[in-house]
Amino acid sequence: MSHGQRTYSALSDQEYRRDRVAEEDKHKAMQKALAGFLNDEVLDPKGEHYYNERLEPASVDYNIVLDDPNFD
Repeated sequence: MSHGQRTYSALSDQEYRRDRVAEEDKHKAMQKALAGFLNDEVLDPKGEHYYNERLEPASVDYNIVLDDPNFD
């Protein structure tokens, strides 16, 4: 074990709980940020990433050459 690392048995219950709560708080903060992004940018019709259920490619090249060696 490298210097500075401790096993669970070396941690007091209070230290373990503190670390566990800090980890849970970090996860809750990420969940809130993601939920806020989805609400503001994806679900809101004025949001930058709003999806209106229509797929419209920016440009379509209908002149496909089937004999092209790069065509799969």
